[in-house]
Amino acid sequence: MLSSIKNKTKGWLAYLIVGLITIPFALFGVNEYFTGASNIIVASIDDDEISKEAFLAEFNPQKRRLQQKLAEQYNTDFDAVLKQSIINQMIDKHLLNQLAENMSHATSGSELNAIIQTNDLFQEQGRFSLEKYKNLLRLNGYTAAEYESVRAKELTQNQIKYNLLDSAFMLPSQLERLQNLNDQQREFSYIRLNADDYTAKVNVNEKSIEDYYNNQKESFFAPEQAKIEFVELSLAQVAKTIKVTENELFNFYEDEQARFTTEEERQAQHILLATEEAANKVLDLLNKGGDFAKLAAQYSQDEGSKDLAGDLGAFGRGVMVGAFEDSVFAMQEGQLSELVKSEFGYHIIKLNKIQPGSTRPFKAVKSELTQLYTESKAQTDLYDLREQLANLAYETNLEEVSNQMALETHTSDFFDKKESKLDAKIVAAAFSDVVLNKGENSEVLELDKDRFVVVRLKDKLAQRQKTFDEVKGEINTHLTRLLAKTFVDNIATQIATSAKAGDDKSVMQLLNKNSLKWESAGWVKRDTTEVDMAIVNKVFALSKPKSGSVFSAQSLDKRRALVINLTGVKVSESKTSKANLETVLLGFESNEIFVNILQTLRSQAEIKVFNANL
Repeated sequence: MLSSIKNKTKGWLAYLIVGLITIPFALFGVNEYFTGASNIIVASIDDDEISKEAFLAEFNPQKRRLQQKLAEQYNTDFDAVLKQSIINQMIDKHLLNQLAENMSHATSGSELNAIIQTNDLFQEQGRFSLEKYKNLLRLNGYTAAEYESVRAKELTQNQIKYNLLDSAFMLPSQLERLQNLNDQQREFSYIRLNADDYTAKVNVNEKSIEDYYNNQKESFFAPEQAKIEFVELSLAQVAKTIKVTENELFNFYEDEQARFTTEEERQAQHILLATEEAANKVLDLLNKGGDFAKLAAQYSQDEGSKDLAGDLGAFGRGVMVGAFEDSVFAMQEGQLSELVKSEFGYHIIKLNKIQPGSTRPFKAVKSELTQLYTESKAQTDLYDLREQLANLAYETNLEEVSNQMALETHTSDFFDKKESKLDAKIVAAAFSDVVLNKGENSEVLELDKDRFVVVRLKDKLAQRQKTFDEVKGEINTHLTRLLAKTFVDNIATQIATSAKAGDDKSVMQLLNKNSLKWESAGWVKRDTTEVDMAIVNKVFALSKPKSGSVFSAQSLDKRRALVINLTGVKVSESKTSKANLETVLLGFESNEIFVNILQTLRSQAEIKVFNANL
């Protein structure tokens, strides 16, 4: 509905879109009804069906909000994701409606009225306003009955989730333990050892390398490889061949003049009233010399512009609703209109400024025109050449394709199926049966919208067993790293064992010999960002010290080892109350149950989604 009023978020409509769509739709869910889509089915749940009309009513407002939020970052890829999200939400709602009916859940009229009357959106000066309620619904395409039906269904569905939360409980002793664990702090120091620092201290003998090769031969195969020839057709290549004359450029200018034309815009103020009687009253005050800005602030129903003296900003044709726009563009600068009726109510308009349209002259845009013409002509020629490339690639060899179309033939190095430097489509085509085994040209590969390639096999290498000499260095590096990791694990274990035994002298000898030192972490919580989280997790997994310190040697990952000296454990004073923690924990529990219920309902229902109709 509102898209027919204004496509640009300027003036009062910017506030209208943000204020009357973004917030109310969080409650309304639907704001439009479409024609011509009610007979198209996008999904079915058992015997229930979801029409495209209902789907679009959910999809379009959410798409608009996403477009407004992301601006130029929004693209059509978002549409596919959003469509799937919306249809899944609608299916879940249908399933919950069925479950609510089976469980005899219902929302009473008094409950619904209480929810509506306590909603801040419908209040003025802290009290429910029936007039504001009706106006807000009307502006969003609702009757009171339609809106209340939607809200009643939502509230009934929510009863299922709220009942789960209400029925969940946690024993005080459980909550106490969880609170203490959540707020716990630990004091510790640690030593980090990295295997990469100790590779020079280990030595792998030739026999170990040979044994590893003989035992793991199946791991050392050179994969099948291909070398290809290919020709490429691109928009950039075609554009270089385009020559443009002065006459062609001028004719193009005439055809594309709209690109260089700024349309006439008009800047106006308005006061929006709900009834003709109220509008006539304000118009009479204006005709008697009343201040437009003050009267807009006092009487206008347009919340977005009333405090801005009713200013709508500058706009061109095709932006406002028909009756409003016709009146504005028929007025003279400085003129005050009579009453103008639209679907929003009655408008009083004051036209403040007319900004005439203009067209940039040919000479001023000649350079831009040349680029546009070249791109346009090249795009047309590219389409024709692509068809020619496809026909030739099917009928003849690659050399003939290259000669007839004046395309350079490129040759690759040998590569396997895991090649990442070439486009994935080229790699897939090279190892296809047609190219690799039958020796034919590939079909035309569209690398992107402006680049096309045809490939042909030049040579191939079969999979083969790698020789010992080929992999000797690789095995040596691998075994060296394994030994280095074992080496640092042993050092860590020796330090921890000596520390536990109180042998400080041996600990110092190990530290000095291996250039190591203790790093003090102090008191830290589980969510600290000052120490590596992998280390923190190891520390909090240790048992609480009974007396003195707890020393432990740990393996962090394939490269690193760790020695921990845990010296203290305490519970800090939490800023989070037990009531808040309990709410969060119960929320997690009920949400998990709720998700499981939805999964069960889906598994028991016959659900069909007709993606082609979305």
